[in-house]
Formats: sequence, structure tokens, C-alpha cells
Amino acid sequence: MNILRAMSEQLHIFTSPDRARANADSSSLSNAVLEPDAPHRSSSLIEIEIPHCCFYCSWCASPILLPHDSLGMPFGGPLIRKIEARSIGTVCLSCGHAGTYSLFRGCIGYNTRHKFVPSHSAGTTVLLDQLHCMELSCVFPLPFFVTFDEKFSEANVKEFAVRWIWDDLTCSVGHVIQTPKWLNEPGPHRGALDVTHLAIRPPR
Repeated sequence: MNILRAMSEQLHIFTSPDRARANADSSSLSNAVLEPDAPHRSSSLIEIEIPHCCFYCSWCASPILLPHDSLGMPFGGPLIRKIEARSIGTVCLSCGHAGTYSLFRGCIGYNTRHKFVPSHSAGTTVLLDQLHCMELSCVFPLPFFVTFDEKFSEANVKEFAVRWIWDDLTCSVGHVIQTPKWLNEPGPHRGALDVTHLAIRPPR
């Protein structure tokens, strides 16, 4: 019951009043009209949108959209999180800057412009690496996510990543992140993880 409540609260964040009314009208219409081809027509009109984290690049201000579920829902309620992270890392493909972002107020990478938005999914968002900082005693590696598509994949990610600007990337407590070691290793990178298949972690 607690999990269902947490998920309903999470979904409520992403549903605007206009969208909720439209869904209710669509539902009542489909129940009223019972024709043989009605399911086919209604399914063709459905627009599948899922909750995305919308971050704005700290350097060029371009929006960065990442599906929240593909991140392991770190910014959701404790009962629906698959990974525990106060901040996450990603790269702005518009300017090539790797940055730290958060939806938790007061955490590294938080900005009042960052928000949840409903959007269509594009590509596959994966956990590329858990990046460690320069502070040896720090136990907060930064989960770093990228979105693969037909032109950008695990096979060629190193070709892109060597051109990214890593200098200002920090962990969730502000320590400078080390440049990933796999950038200088031979062969393609083999470490990306699809976190949508992870089990939900119980709250601590």
C-alpha cells in the first residue's frame, strides 16, 4: 500500500489540471462509445509521455531531458527509488560540458529552473559510470548518465567523451571528479547499465 501511495504521489507531480481533465474526458468518451473499432481508434490517439527530469546546462542553458525512471528515480519518494543519489551527472550534448545536477534543494547542482516535465522518450538513457572524486575518503560516487541513440552508443561513446569538458564536474558533496580512467583504456567502453531493470531498493 505504501508503494502504491508513493507512486500515486509521484504521478500527481507530472499531471497538470488540463491534462487530467483531458484524460477524464477521453476515458468517459471511450466508455460511452462501444464500437468494434473503438479500441483501435483510441489507441492511435494516445500520446505516451513519461516523467522526465529537465535540467538546464550550467554553461549554455540548453535543456537536458532525462527520463526519471531510467535514472532509477533518485528524486522520487523513498519507496520508489531504485538508486540513492542526491545529485547525478550528465553531459550537455549542445556544448559538451559534463555537469552535476539535482532536483533536491540545497544539493550540489540544484537550480530553481530544474523541474519534472512530461515528455516523449528518445533513445535509451543508461548509467555510464559511477564516477569517483579526488577525495579518497569520500563515499559518494556520482552516477553519470547519458542517452544513447542510433548515432551515439556504447561502441563509440569514448570518441565523444574524450572531447567533453570534465573540469567542473563534482560529486554530490562538491569534491572535484577524476576524469574517467576508461577514456585512456584500449577498446570500447563496457560498463553502461540499464537501471530500469533494477529492483526498487527498500528505504533506509
